[in-house]
Amino acid sequence: MFWIELAILLVLIAWGVRKGGVFLTLAGGIGAFIFTFVFKAPMSDPPLTVLRIILAVVIAGGAMQAAGGIEYLVALAEKILRKHPKSITILAPVVSWVFVFCCGTGHILWSLLPIINEIALENGIRPERPIAASVVSSQNAVCGTPLAAATAALVGFLEEAGSVDMIKVLMVVIPATLLGSLASGLVMMKKGKELADDPEFQRRIADGTLVLNKAPKSEIVDTSKYSKQSKLSVVFFLVAMVLIVLLGVVKPLRPVLSNGSTLGMTDIIQIFMLMAAAAICLVMDKKPDAILDMPVFRSGVFAAVITLGLCWMVNIFIGSQSAFLTETVAQFTNKYPWVFIIACYIVGNITTSQGSTTAIVIPLGLALGISTPVLLAGWVVIGSHFLIPAASESLAAIAFDTAGTTKIGKYVFNTSYLLPSLVMAAVDCAVAFLLASVII
Repeated sequence: MFWIELAILLVLIAWGVRKGGVFLTLAGGIGAFIFTFVFKAPMSDPPLTVLRIILAVVIAGGAMQAAGGIEYLVALAEKILRKHPKSITILAPVVSWVFVFCCGTGHILWSLLPIINEIALENGIRPERPIAASVVSSQNAVCGTPLAAATAALVGFLEEAGSVDMIKVLMVVIPATLLGSLASGLVMMKKGKELADDPEFQRRIADGTLVLNKAPKSEIVDTSKYSKQSKLSVVFFLVAMVLIVLLGVVKPLRPVLSNGSTLGMTDIIQIFMLMAAAAICLVMDKKPDAILDMPVFRSGVFAAVITLGLCWMVNIFIGSQSAFLTETVAQFTNKYPWVFIIACYIVGNITTSQGSTTAIVIPLGLALGISTPVLLAGWVVIGSHFLIPAASESLAAIAFDTAGTTKIGKYVFNTSYLLPSLVMAAVDCAVAFLLASVII
C-alpha cells in the first residue's frame, strides 16, 4: 500500500507542477480526498503554525515595500556596486545575497539586474558573469534569511517537531548560503569569452542594437532624495529582525506567561513582524490596504496557499505510512544520507519554489528521522534550482543582458546558470553539514 500511495503522491505533485501556480495546492486537496475517502488514511492537520509565520512575515515585507523601503534598498545597492565597478562579478552576487537577506524576498533582484548589466558593460566585463551569479545568489539568500516564507516554514516545522530552535538553524544556513553565493561569483570570474571577443556582443554593436555609453558613469548615487518613510520602513523591519534574533539567542529575555510557559520563538516571530508592519503603516503616506497589492505580499501569500494544500496531503500520507517509513525507508536513508540531499535538490528543480519544496521535503525528512545536519544540508540546496531553465528568474534575467551573453545553451541544460548554481549547491551543502554537525 505504501508504494501505491507514494506513486499517487508523486503523480499529484508532478501534475500540480505541470499545471503551475495555485493548482499545486489544489492537487494537494485532491490527494487529501483520495487518501481519506479511498484509502481511509487517518486525517492530519495542515501546518497552521507555519502558515501563521509565513503570513506575518510577508505582511511586514509588503508594508516595507509599500512604504518605498525596497526601492531605497535598491538605491543603496547601486551605490555600493558603482563604488567598486571592476569587482562587479564577485560583488554583485554578494550584494544580491545581502539585500535579499535584509528584505526577505528575491523580488529585489529585478531592480538590481539593469544596474548590474550597465556597470558590467561600462567596464568591459561580460554581463553574463555578474548577472548569472546574482540570479542564483538571490535564490540562495531566500534559504538564508529568517524573513523568507521558505525559511519561516522550515523553522516552523522544526520548532513543531522540537528538533532544533531557530537560532541554531540560522547559525547554519546564514554562513552556508553566504559562502555559497560568494563561490558562485568566484567561479564566474573567467566564464565565457571576454566581452570584446564575444560574437553576439560584436553583432549587436555592429547593427546598432546595442549602443554603449562613451564613458562609465562616475556620479555618486543620491540616496538622500528618498523619503523619510522609506528609510524608516527599512529601520523598523531590520529592528524587528534583530529583536527576533536577540530573543532567540538570549532566552531569559523571553516572557514567562501566566501559565508558567515561556513564549515560543514561532509566536515571537509573528508578534514582532506584525509590530513592524504596524509601525511602518503609521509612518507611510498610503493606506494599510496598499500592502495587499505589493509583489512581496502576493508571492508570500502564494507560498502560504501552496503550503496549505500540498503539505496537508503530505502530512496525511506520512501519518498513514509512519510505521513503514520509520521501519523500512528510514533504515535506507540513514545508511545513505546523501540520497535525501539529492532528493531535495531534485524536488527543488522540479518545483522551482523554495516554499513548495520545503512543504514536501521537510515533513518527509522529519518522518524518516533524518539527522539535523543532513536535513539542513539538503534543505540549503533547494534554492539552486537551475538544473533546467524552468524557473521564472532564469528566463527573465536573460532579457536584462543587453549584450546577449546570458543565455540558454544549445542543449538546454548548459545555461549560464548551471555552473554557478552547481558550485553554489556544493558549497552550501558542505558548509551546512559541517556547521550543523558542530553546532547542533
